[in-house]
Amino acid sequence: MIEILKKFFIAILSVLILAVDFFNTAYAEMHEKPVVAVMDFGKHSDAANEIIIDNVGTMASDYIIEALVESKKFTVVAKDFMEETLAAEGLDTSGIIPPSRARKIGKILGVRYIIYGNVNDVNSDTLTVNVISNGADVHTVKALIIARMMDVETGDIVTAARGEGQSKSSKVQVGTSHAGYFTIGSKRVSQVSVHNAVKKAAYSMVELLVKRLED
Repeated sequence: MIEILKKFFIAILSVLILAVDFFNTAYAEMHEKPVVAVMDFGKHSDAANEIIIDNVGTMASDYIIEALVESKKFTVVAKDFMEETLAAEGLDTSGIIPPSRARKIGKILGVRYIIYGNVNDVNSDTLTVNVISNGADVHTVKALIIARMMDVETGDIVTAARGEGQSKSSKVQVGTSHAGYFTIGSKRVSQVSVHNAVKKAAYSMVELLVKRLED
C-alpha cells in the first residue's frame, strides 16, 4: 500500500512539475515578444473619396491587429482598453504621430512600440459586361496601406512597410437598391470587396513588417 501511494505521489509531482515548466515557458515567450499598440490608421486625402468610407482607417487597424496576433510574433494591446485609456487622456491617435505624442502613448499604455500609418489609397478599376438587356459592372477594388513601427522611448522608426490588396466586386445594374455598397468616386462597390481588399493589404503589410524585423 505504501509503495502504491509513493508511486501515486511521484506521478502527481511529475505532472505538477511539467505544468509549472509549461506555464513558465508560456509566460517567458509572451514577454519576449515585442509589446505593441496599433493606432487607428489615418486616411490619406486622396484615399476613399466618399465620406461613406471614412471608417477605412479603423477598418485597417482592426485587420492589422488580427494579422499581428495571428503571426504570434507580438503581444498586442487590446484595442478597447487602448481607446478608452487614450481617450481619457485626450490624445489623438490616428494617422501620423509625432515622437512627443508617441512617448506619451507608450508611457500611458506601458508599451515599447506603436504601429501607425495611413490607408494611402482605395480605388477601383471597372469593366462593364453586357448580358442581353442588362449589364454588370465588375470592379477590382484596390487598397494600399503604409505603416511605421516606432520605438516610443527613442522616437526612432524601427521599420516601415507597405501592403497592397485587391478584391473583385460586381453590381448588376437592375433596380435602385444600394444597400451593402460603398461609393468610391462615382462607382458603387460592395462593402465585402472593400473589406477584403483592406484586409489583404493589412496582412501583406504585417507579413513584410515581420520579415524585416527578423532580417
